[in-house]
Amino acid sequence: MMRCDRCDQPITPEQAERFPIDGASGGGGTAVVHRGGCEIARAHPASYPQERR
Repeated sequence: MMRCDRCDQPITPEQAERFPIDGASGGGGTAVVHRGGCEIARAHPASYPQERR
């Protein structure tokens, strides 16, 4: 099963919209996202404290 490059959720071929990404030095790739839009996935929280004491 594919995953959306924007929200990182499962996506079916019927829901997918593909965008070509040109590479500066090569063939590039393709981004696959939900056709109707979706939320951008949040970054995972750091596993260590942000401050030193």
